[in-house]
Parts: sequence; structure tokens; C-alpha cells
Amino acid sequence: MSDPHTTQIKVACDDLYCSPLDPVAQANARDLLRQSTPALDERTLSRRIRIACDELHDDPNDLDARHALLALIDPTSSAVNRSIVTART
Repeated sequence: MSDPHTTQIKVACDDLYCSPLDPVAQANARDLLRQSTPALDERTLSRRIRIACDELHDDPNDLDARHALLALIDPTSSAVNRSIVTART
């Protein structure tokens, strides 16, 4: 039997995938991820920032790369924003 938390995350991701701009789906996914995502250590964060910089350097017009880098360096962004960037980097 799978972990109930894992199942909740999968359901939240399915909901968000089907309706990416739905504020309720976004809030559900954000809340679940905040509860279960550990903070990044400095070494990992540094590596991800370098990767994001490299991607943006290669294509300065890539909006996904811009958003990824902003999520990593924005001091108000949470560990969740950084973890979402993981999928990109």
C-alpha cells in the first residue's frame, strides 16, 4: 500500500496538470509540497543557480529559464519554489 501523503501529492499534481491556472489546484499542490519538501542545502542551491544561469545564458529569451532563476534567487521564495525548479534543472 502506498503512503497516503504520496497519494495526496499525486492527486494534487494530476489536478494541477489538468488545470494549471486553477488557484485551488495551485494552493493544494503548494500546501502539500510545503509540508513535505526539505529545504535545500547551500551546495545544492549553488549548483542549481549555476545550472539556471547557464540555461539563461544560452537562451536569454527563454521565459522558463528566467522563471527558474528568479525562483532560486528570490529571497522571499520558499523551498517549494526551489523544489519545483528541480524538475527543470
